[in-house]
Amino acid sequence: MLTYAIGFVQDVQLTCFAIVLTAMALQDRGNKSLRWLALGYLSGFAGAMLALSGHWHPGGHALPRWLSMGLLKEAAPIGYGCFYAGVADFVRRGIRVRWFCLALVLGALPFFLSWSVTGHWSASATLEDALLTVETGLTAILLLTTSGPGTRWPRRTMGAWLAVYSAVECLRVAVFLDTGRLPGQVAPWAEEASGTVFVVSCSVLPLAFIWMMNTRLLSNLSRQSMIDPLTELLNRRGLSAAAEVELARFARTGHEFAVVVLDLDFFKLLNDRYGHAGGDAVLGEFSVFLRGMIRETDVAGRIGGEEFVLILPGLGAITAFSAVERLRVAVAEHAFQVGSRLTRMTASFGVTVTRGRSGLTWEMLQHEADLALYAAKAGGGNVARLYDESLSVEGPVVTQR
Repeated sequence: MLTYAIGFVQDVQLTCFAIVLTAMALQDRGNKSLRWLALGYLSGFAGAMLALSGHWHPGGHALPRWLSMGLLKEAAPIGYGCFYAGVADFVRRGIRVRWFCLALVLGALPFFLSWSVTGHWSASATLEDALLTVETGLTAILLLTTSGPGTRWPRRTMGAWLAVYSAVECLRVAVFLDTGRLPGQVAPWAEEASGTVFVVSCSVLPLAFIWMMNTRLLSNLSRQSMIDPLTELLNRRGLSAAAEVELARFARTGHEFAVVVLDLDFFKLLNDRYGHAGGDAVLGEFSVFLRGMIRETDVAGRIGGEEFVLILPGLGAITAFSAVERLRVAVAEHAFQVGSRLTRMTASFGVTVTRGRSGLTWEMLQHEADLALYAAKAGGGNVARLYDESLSVEGPVVTQR
């Protein structure tokens, strides 16, 4: 009785999720992962209809029994093969293995059909269990070995549950190989455990998958809120967040860092000559050039127009100024592409360093670097200037530690 109740619940779940996921996939047609998920539940829905037709149709089955039962055994493996494909598309790994899952399912079809004709129901059910063991196991491995902190918890939830599912299905296969009989005949607890796991999976997996998509969406939105769309460098908000991290490390360890504000010289003339499209092209190329010139631990951002900011961890005044000088010379020697033409530009730099001071804030460091930049601009451009207290009419901004 419990087995039939479990079967009815899972058929209802498959039907409901097939309708909802199909509607979502039709609305978001560019989402391949969601499309695979919907196809998987449509396969489960088709299997549920085939199972129910055996009870409702006057002749027992709408299709010949051998065909109906053969296709019924294919429904769950097809569904979990589609689920694997959806996960692979989402995490962008294991794409080739989905064809292995498809080959397993197609290779099993002749056996399902022939065993339905000859009445080898036990062998057919065990082959289905074996397919589910492999598919759920592969999907669990893919989910649990994929990196990415943004989707960690939904991936772990799905991966852990699929590992349990794979273990239960493997146990069913082991019972048959040991006794030659189905678990329902010799180990009812294994049959009930399998049914329960399947029913829970019908609910947990699509919800966790949607959870995973939602967390990535939120992560992307958060990232976009901190990224300048033209240059793909940090914007003001992103720079502020990065600076707070460096300030916290400085307060904790005393490790120096430098802040650099740089401005492309005479950029308005370039805009006047090539138009704003040409100016945007130069800014985009300059951002790529800038990322190539700094270390992986350095931070680069754009705070507006042609003005950029660098955060250089671990550098004191001498080393920071030397690094900025190398960058200044490299900018002057670089030829930027504007359409079919090449043009050269220079940049001015203002540099400030923490210098072991206490009470520093991001606004203070930016202000000091700005003052140094103004002094560099006043000197005609293509100059790097290190901040000192003589540049501020207010005198020292903070006290020495």
